[in-house]
Amino acid sequence: MKKNGFTLVELLAVIIILTLVITIAFVSVTRIREESLKKVVETKIEQIEQAAILYGQENPNIIKTSCTDHEKTVVEATNYTPSFCVTVTAGVLIDNNFFESSYLDEVNGKTDLINDVTGKSMREDTVIIYRRNNRIYSIIDEVKSNEV
Repeated sequence: MKKNGFTLVELLAVIIILTLVITIAFVSVTRIREESLKKVVETKIEQIEQAAILYGQENPNIIKTSCTDHEKTVVEATNYTPSFCVTVTAGVLIDNNFFESSYLDEVNGKTDLINDVTGKSMREDTVIIYRRNNRIYSIIDEVKSNEV
């Protein structure tokens, strides 16, 4: 007897195998996408720190506040205890044009920096600017845009 076509068991086996392959591919693509979005946010945080350094260099007289409130953050990251520092938000840096336009987004007619992971504005994220050996440094203090 000649057999034409596939049996039900063979068709179900092929469907199950295809479903497994598609599921594995989907999970992998999703993970890669999430990791790339995190890298984009890390790059934006680095840009905030660089903009803060430029801001501190153009406004050296602003670094005159005692750094006791932020000492722990700076010491943990740099093993250095600054005497004076200032905290600014990314919004101040954006409004004073210390960012390249390629990192900024237009939201409701206003220039903004968006956290690609959460979709929130990064304007309230804070950065500490401090002086060490007559050079200006910065370190991110609080990334409020990561909060859910």
